Amino acid sequence: MSGGLEGGRPPSSSSGGGLEPLADTLNQVFARLGFADPGLLATISTEWETLAPSPWPHRSKPVGVRGKTLVVEAASPSMVAFLRYGVSHLLDAIGARVGEGVIEAIDVRPPGRS
Repeated sequence: MSGGLEGGRPPSSSSGGGLEPLADTLNQVFARLGFADPGLLATISTEWETLAPSPWPHRSKPVGVRGKTLVVEAASPSMVAFLRYGVSHLLDAIGARVGEGVIEAIDVRPPGRS
């Protein structure tokens, strides 16, 4: 029997049958729907202390990614305007770590408004 079916079963991924890992397929679906890579926020969050330049690490935390915008929660309402002045430095640091253009904007919000 030809056509890629051996014994009525689809070919295994080791036989080069063109099957993709589920994670790759889900990432493609998320991308088509406009969602960021699910691992992107995890990477940024776990590396925040070393990734983000001063004063970001101790005065804010990443809380979400919407499209190509990183949503960051400031430690206090008074920190929002202060942190917004340093957005370009944060974008440079993130771009160096995860790739240029992956994150194109930073949305700094006061606590509790994420």
